[in-house]
Formats: sequence, structure tokens, C-alpha cells
Amino acid sequence: MNRRHFLQTSIAAIIASSFAACSDSNKFKLERNLTVGCFGDSITNAGGFGYVEMLQAKLDKEHPELNVRLINFGKSSETVSGLTEEDHPGPRPYLFERLDDILTKTPIDLALFCYGINCGIYGKPSEELFNSFKIGVYSFLEKLRQKEIGAILLTPPPLALEAAPLSELSNEIPYGYKNPYPAYEKEVLQEFKSIVLNMQHPMSKMEIDIHTPLLQQQENCYDSDPIHPNKNGHQLIADTIFRNFSF
Repeated sequence: MNRRHFLQTSIAAIIASSFAACSDSNKFKLERNLTVGCFGDSITNAGGFGYVEMLQAKLDKEHPELNVRLINFGKSSETVSGLTEEDHPGPRPYLFERLDDILTKTPIDLALFCYGINCGIYGKPSEELFNSFKIGVYSFLEKLRQKEIGAILLTPPPLALEAAPLSELSNEIPYGYKNPYPAYEKEVLQEFKSIVLNMQHPMSKMEIDIHTPLLQQQENCYDSDPIHPNKNGHQLIADTIFRNFSF
């Protein structure tokens, strides 16, 4: 599938959609025997030792009777915007090049979604950029609508440059994951967070803010890497998701 064609043909749907805030007072009721597909980039993948696995362990320990199974579909470098920065080693993986195959081959009852930090390709904000991310989120939910699968949307995590500053940032070379735009957190990721939290779609059953607690506790949740949370950060993500469940 041509990623730019997919985005262009989807734009009419996203522009026509409306957005509304989700009430924080509501919790998601976990049912027995759910299979949950967890979609995201390297932060979701985490080599099999991240928030997905921590959440599974917490559910198994505290509510083994539910028999909930999480499947980690996270893929390093992936986006839902279909964009790639100039200095990235090859095109970034694009979720919609594999999503149909996953949904066909692996029956799931619920999807957990966590994208965004790569989707702005670490550059300056623009309406085109924000629309690309909106289209990606909306298109994911439309794919789930075809299968009658609900979703829980997680905000993107922050770029924690205060806890893990990068030296030698430069405006003289293209922005990218090794040289992010200095205001990427404030001007891009905060807008992406807002897009997720204000998404209204029948397949989005809950939106959860993991961005804010990670940013507030970044000194404890990041080491030398401002993109990938450490073990404490992953545990914070898992605990934040867990607190939004009812049993």
C-alpha cells in the first residue's frame, strides 16, 4: 500500500470527524478471557520487557480469574503518520502496511494503541503534520470498526530532554531522532497528546494520558535516553493503565 495515497484518501474522513473530551471519571470494565492486541513503536515493543509485560504480570497477579492475555505487536521506529525524517536509516515502518494482516491472522477483542513520539519525525510543528497524525489515529480506529474491535488510546510519551539532555543539538542539520527540534515536546507532542485525548470515535472506548505523569516524573523515569523510558517509566505506564480499569 502506498502510504501517501492512504493518507490522502483518508483525509476527508478525518476532517469530517468531530472531537470531544473523554470523562476521566469513567473506567474501562475488563471482561473475562479478553485477548488484547498492543500496538505501538519501540516503546511498546521494549524487547519484551516493557509496560505490556508489566501490565500482564499485574493483571495475572491481582486478577488471575479474568484470564486476560496481552499480545505485544510493538515495532521499533513505527509510525501511524507515514512520515520519515531525512536522516533516518530508510523509511520508517508504517502500521498500515501490516495491520490488516495482523487483524486477519490474530483474533483480538480489544486494541491498546500507543503512537506519536516518532510520528512527528522530531521536527517543527505544522498543520500538515498534525493532520497526518489525526488521520493515522482515526484510520486505525476505522480498521478496528471493520472488525468490531474496541480500542484504548494512550497518549504518546514525552521527549524527556530535561532528564536526559542531548548534546550538540543543531539547527544547521535536518531534525530527526538524533537531533530533535528543541521545542518538539512543547509544540508537537503536546498537540499529539491533545489529539488523542480529544478523539471521538465509536471504537475508542477510553483515552489514557501517560504523557503527563511521565513528564512530571521524568527524572525517575528516564536515564540517558530522552525517547525511551527506563524500567521505572514502563512501570508507571503499566500502573497508569491498570488504574483506568474496573474489575
